Amino acid sequence: MGLPVLAGCGAQGRSLVVYNWGDYLAPEVAQRFAARADGGTVTQDFYLSEAELFAKLKAGAGFDVCVPIDYQLSRLQQQGFLRALDLARIGNVKHLSPRFPPWLARAERGGECFAVPYLWGTTGIGYDSEKVDPPTSWQALFQVRYAGRISVIDSMGDVFDQALLAEGLDINTTDKDALRTRVFARLQEQKKILRAYDSNPARALVSGETWLAQIDSGDLMRARKDKPSLRYVIPAEGAALWIDYLAIPTASGQSGLAHAFLDFMLDPEIAAINANFLHFATPNQSALERGLVSDRDDPQIYPPAELQAKLFVSENWFGNTEDLVDKLWLELRGG
Repeated sequence: MGLPVLAGCGAQGRSLVVYNWGDYLAPEVAQRFAARADGGTVTQDFYLSEAELFAKLKAGAGFDVCVPIDYQLSRLQQQGFLRALDLARIGNVKHLSPRFPPWLARAERGGECFAVPYLWGTTGIGYDSEKVDPPTSWQALFQVRYAGRISVIDSMGDVFDQALLAEGLDINTTDKDALRTRVFARLQEQKKILRAYDSNPARALVSGETWLAQIDSGDLMRARKDKPSLRYVIPAEGAALWIDYLAIPTASGQSGLAHAFLDFMLDPEIAAINANFLHFATPNQSALERGLVSDRDDPQIYPPAELQAKLFVSENWFGNTEDLVDKLWLELRGG
């Protein structure tokens, strides 16, 4: 069940419903939006997986804003689940880095804009420096000596990413034989030593239940406040770089308020408040150039050029390869 973010009365008592990952919006941001003349109270509902987001939008749930990851956008747009954005109403797109532009459908599908970037980050390894040696490779998540103290993110894409990288393969490989044999066999062996497939790896690292975990960069940075011995590393084989976006579902009945929210989120000051609270990287170039972002010089959040060369954007497969990975994932999680 979703939990509301209390954010004042809002303009004319309007309420904006955001479908989001948990704890992925700074409370101050919601409060500031409610205080605006054209704003409204922000209420959030939360999901745990990309599949859950897809299912809710397919069912026509009446969310006003949603937060899909990069590789979901094409499918969501093709299925008609997202509303084309009116960029004339989102003037703050001018503050985005050229590296992170608004997401446009391909020309043959109309070429319209359907989403604007929200935050980005990497998925690497978090570890307790008091319990384990600093890992340098994804192989660390397959080491029997840490049995019962390892977790990976409870997501098909993330689980396969770490195994593919450990196996020396591209995270977007379509080599079905390698997926069936080398990668799936590796995952079956890993399952025997995992503490969990975990939707909240930071919590278990802080409690000490886990010593090594696949984790998103910002989640580890926030966890360090509660446990300073925690560290984050991008392994030698590289890591996934992901971008989360803000979009307006077709079923939203408040297009005007939703556009106002997207524009508000791209204001440099608001983008900085959000990034400083969440410790994920912002695509807002103006916020970075103005010195508003406290983490802008942290290489674990904004990787330097030599690390960026080892970051890969997941396509999360399509067609026959996706069907195979879906089948293997169900067998892995159900077996």
